[in-house]
Amino acid sequence: MHKGVEDIPLPARPPSRGLVASKLVPPASGPATLPRPQLVQGMLDASAARLILIRAAAGFGKTTLMQQYAAQCAARQRSTAWLRVDGGDNDLERFLVHLDAGLQALHGKRKAARATAPADDTTGPRLAHRIIEQVASAVLPFSILLDDFETVQSASVLNFVQQLVEAMPPCGTLVIASRVTPEIGLGRIRARGHLLEIHPAQLRFTLEEATALIRERCHLPLRDSEIATLHRCTEGWATAIYLATLSLQTRTDHAAFVASFSGTNLELAEYLAEDILAQQSDACRSFLLETSVLGQLSASLCDAVTGRQDSRAMIDYLERANLLLFPLDGDRTWYRYHQLFAGFLQHRLDLQQPGRATELHREAARWYLEHNRPVPAVDHLLQAGLHDEALPEIARQADALLSAGRVRLLVRWLDPIRPEALARHPRLRLARAWALLLNRRYADALQAVESIQALGDSGGSERLAVEAETIRCVLLVMTDQVEACRQASMVQINRLGPDNLFQYCILANSLAYSLICTHRYDDARSVLSRAIQRGADERSVFMRSIADCLEGLIDLVHGRLGNALARFHTASTRTWNDASGDITGDKPAIDTSWSLALYENDALDEMARLLADALPYTKANGPPDSVIGCHVLSARLALLRGDKEQWLRVLAELEQLGQQVNAERSVCSAWIERARVATLEGRLDAAEQALRAVDLYGGWEARDTAGHANDIERPSITRRRLEIAQGQYAVALAALDEAIGAAIAHQRFWRLLKLRILRATALDGLARRDEALQEITEALRLASHEGFVRTFLDEGERIAMLVRSWASAYQTQAAGLGIAPQFVTRLLAKLPGAPVPTEAEPALVAGLSDSLTARELEVLQMLSAGLRNRAIAEKLFLSELTVKSHLRKINAKLGAQNRTEAVAIGRARGLIP
Repeated sequence: MHKGVEDIPLPARPPSRGLVASKLVPPASGPATLPRPQLVQGMLDASAARLILIRAAAGFGKTTLMQQYAAQCAARQRSTAWLRVDGGDNDLERFLVHLDAGLQALHGKRKAARATAPADDTTGPRLAHRIIEQVASAVLPFSILLDDFETVQSASVLNFVQQLVEAMPPCGTLVIASRVTPEIGLGRIRARGHLLEIHPAQLRFTLEEATALIRERCHLPLRDSEIATLHRCTEGWATAIYLATLSLQTRTDHAAFVASFSGTNLELAEYLAEDILAQQSDACRSFLLETSVLGQLSASLCDAVTGRQDSRAMIDYLERANLLLFPLDGDRTWYRYHQLFAGFLQHRLDLQQPGRATELHREAARWYLEHNRPVPAVDHLLQAGLHDEALPEIARQADALLSAGRVRLLVRWLDPIRPEALARHPRLRLARAWALLLNRRYADALQAVESIQALGDSGGSERLAVEAETIRCVLLVMTDQVEACRQASMVQINRLGPDNLFQYCILANSLAYSLICTHRYDDARSVLSRAIQRGADERSVFMRSIADCLEGLIDLVHGRLGNALARFHTASTRTWNDASGDITGDKPAIDTSWSLALYENDALDEMARLLADALPYTKANGPPDSVIGCHVLSARLALLRGDKEQWLRVLAELEQLGQQVNAERSVCSAWIERARVATLEGRLDAAEQALRAVDLYGGWEARDTAGHANDIERPSITRRRLEIAQGQYAVALAALDEAIGAAIAHQRFWRLLKLRILRATALDGLARRDEALQEITEALRLASHEGFVRTFLDEGERIAMLVRSWASAYQTQAAGLGIAPQFVTRLLAKLPGAPVPTEAEPALVAGLSDSLTARELEVLQMLSAGLRNRAIAEKLFLSELTVKSHLRKINAKLGAQNRTEAVAIGRARGLIP
């Protein structure tokens, strides 16, 4: 129980009566102050709060937030009293005198109070009583703001503040800003629902706020990526961002500065040294410096590293003092320092105690190994430059890391190792080659393989050379050298002995994939069957999953969508239930293939779930088809949801990933998707421009060995789609007829379906409507029993009009034509655009034709030829405004939503050829 006001001890000496007026006035806002309206509004809306505690380390904007809160209070006719607390206010009477002065000013009755108060009413317990009574009896809204409250350590002052909170009426709020958690009975206040706490996480700037500060307040023209980097390394710490902008004002190499910004930055280091580190005791400073080498710290680890026995108490103090230490778990067992603060401390440690960091890292590694945590142990050894001590542990962990797919970690470990040191661990050289391959560092992987093979040829281990050749075969398929992979793998798979099961499975996977890409489906099945029969128990699950996936791909390219969906589901479920994991990250690859099949079936929700899980791994480690499939499907999903910006971002990422590893097919696929969408949207100039980029990167199509991600979306198909949109129907038709023959010869019936749909639109463009509808019949016969939906929907209004025309004439005969009637019903319900009149409604068609004027028909004809507004205006000697007016009338009369739909409706109704 806290003492009553009359029991609070007072100093024996008389207090100073001098008021420091500046303590009662909020500091002026700087020009770079950023509004925090959401936080301020939250404070204003906290009507039940008697205490608002803003608690964070130095530089998080506590005072700024209080300033903005006070300004909003004034705007709402809410009185405020401000008191900046300092060390002198540990003298209770001095604190009371200043608080009393603030309260008198708050109510505008300073003179009246002094005139009526007894002479002894401004000293000792009577002053405390009067303040409490004055606060408790208030009826008008008010707030008392105490800034820099961490300077208060006096028990008498803390007791008085607790009494003040308890006396606070419903119309009053006490606002405290402090670096430390004040001991004023927060548990009781919180339990009563009278406490609003604002934590460091809430005070951190969001990316949007950091952008506003840098560009609008500090007027720095940083790019989005540079701001994002700065925001990430500062973790939204307001002062760190502002100090960075001060340095940037005098520099022109913004990107280089942002990339190198750390705790050693001069302005930031001075701030940390003077405003944080200098305020601590010698024992605390020593603890901070020595534990700064730890990425994560716990009491036990800190004791082991520093040789102390009081680490738990020190951590508790650092957390209470908000010394840029953040908990990592709910039990508050593990913590970390703010990364800039850690960098600053590490730099100070190196300056003050050269060589000490190495010993601290070694002790940390020893502790982690004793607790069976080898990964952070190796990290500490490598950070200390103790490579010879780290290598044996890396060698012990390499196979497990590869099996778990943690190849980025393995590469990060092995990259800094000197070649001569690595040469003493031959198995690690192989592990590094695998990891480089799976990290898509193909040139480095090839160099590593060649060095191992050269060692074998010069009298080294033949066994290592054999495994290196396996890696080379996988490397060939990962770099789209499919035919070379097939030839090399056919030889290599016969060199592997019965104890090389792991290599056999990986090689069988690559060989079967290359056989599928080169249209040797029966040979692929034979390879998979042998691999499953050879597999031991520990690899049989993996190999059966891979076999199911590859068999699913064969089903997909053969047009058997139902079988493909079933196989992918089985493969993914089996892999998910297998706890052993696998080097190739097979589940993300399987799920990407499954997503492609789900997309064709228009099962978009399930596809979205799979992609969300698969995309992160695929971006880092996935094979080419997974990278392409994941990104193109994610982009299409964003577009279907109306998020054009996300569509653009995903395709840009795909292009960038392809350029990083010189993967032309990935870059080409991004441009194929851009050209496809531009064509369907009627932006034919943009589509033509995109297609030029497609041609630049599209040499792979001539080999006709590309994987399943490009079985449909290929440069040639993209060109045919654009030719049809441009009115080059005969040119497109001739090329499509040739492509259809090749698709049938290679049993690529999924591709055949897309080709038939495009052929139908080309025939329709040539006014060969009966042939076009017959082609739709063939396409529906292929699609309906397997559920291929999106291959129709993705061709937009033009094919929608044709399918509806077909339905008007033939839907009742669907079953007799070998077409599933329920599929037609489902497809019609999903098609875009408005229904078209049937051929049994000639009067309606005639009426529509009559409703278009001769000039409007001319405009519609030119529109169908792909001309833009300016070109139409020039040909008809009209202004562009007049052309736009005609287009609005045409759309209204035809019931079209855009120019593409107007052309499709006009052609379907015979208004234009």
